[in-house]
Amino acid sequence: MGDRTNAVKLGLIGCGRVTETRHLPALQHLSETEVVAVADVNPDCLDRVAQRFRIKDRHANFMDLLRDPAIDAVGICVPAQFHVEIALAALDAGKHLFIEKPLALSLEEADRLIERATQCSRKVMVGFNLRWHRLVRQAREMIQRGTLGPVQFIRSVLTSYHQNAPEWRKRRELGGGVLFEVAVHHFDLWRFLLDSEVEEVFATSHSGQWEDEAATVTARMANGVLATSVFSEHTSESDEVEVYGWAGRLQVSCYHFDGLEYFSPASFLGDVRSRLRKIAHTLNESPQGIRGMWRGGDFIASYQAEWRHFIDAVQQDTTVECTLEDGRRALQVVLASVASASLRHPVTVAQAPRRVVPVRLAGSVVVTG
Repeated sequence: MGDRTNAVKLGLIGCGRVTETRHLPALQHLSETEVVAVADVNPDCLDRVAQRFRIKDRHANFMDLLRDPAIDAVGICVPAQFHVEIALAALDAGKHLFIEKPLALSLEEADRLIERATQCSRKVMVGFNLRWHRLVRQAREMIQRGTLGPVQFIRSVLTSYHQNAPEWRKRRELGGGVLFEVAVHHFDLWRFLLDSEVEEVFATSHSGQWEDEAATVTARMANGVLATSVFSEHTSESDEVEVYGWAGRLQVSCYHFDGLEYFSPASFLGDVRSRLRKIAHTLNESPQGIRGMWRGGDFIASYQAEWRHFIDAVQQDTTVECTLEDGRRALQVVLASVASASLRHPVTVAQAPRRVVPVRLAGSVVVTG
């Protein structure tokens, strides 16, 4: 990835799909950092990623990567069940730390990491890339300016398609299923867009070959806003958010360069005026959208932006925007949702169980405190 003078030297632990298709394509265009080492227990993944991105140092054991004094910061991109173990070791090794979502599988683990991080001067950030999506940030600014007036509810959809998946992605207690692996993105997004905490959730999930292949979650925020979302792993790719207020609504489609639209309360999607406005909006956004697509599109740009923010915090000793506490709060909503889906009734987030325990009853996993 080339020699970059004064760049932050970065090591990535975990060479799975997100590292290969999101993080490394984003990082290779950042002059502020240089990926100098990768680690993974799977030799095929390790060699493929290292060769594709021309990374010389590769390790089967993450501890060997952490022992390298030349590495300034570490990105943890492994299954969530290993996050805290590796994160604690990285902090002990004096490394700055970037951790992919979800933060952990239990509040006990999250709290251990939070306590340890307060005892050192290293920067620690959780990777919720949607916070840095160009359209999401524009939507947040519009909400904060009062464009929508008082917000009434938020609706979102996050779906994907995975033909093959590792075993851990199929089991709740290992961090798999849509509630842990997918919904956590939008639980954080609710908080980010509305600047409010989630108070109560009611979740329903469907399991087939995997646990929690699909789920619906409704919620009440502390500011009174209602939320509802749909998640799945076996349908098609979509990532959309709508926010409704007294003065109109915002629609964000994260996979489209022209995917941010405002509609007044009197707007009707099918009329000629709305159609003409949509065409004009697409034409206006096309130059920037086409340029962005040549660089990988807005999704790669969101990963690039979160890494740039993290690297700036390391270099300039500034505060990271997405903290361990943010990761913990999103995890708490996940645990409340898993409990609700198991128990089939609403669960208050503040009283959510602290972990998922693999106790099998009638073919399902239940949650205990």
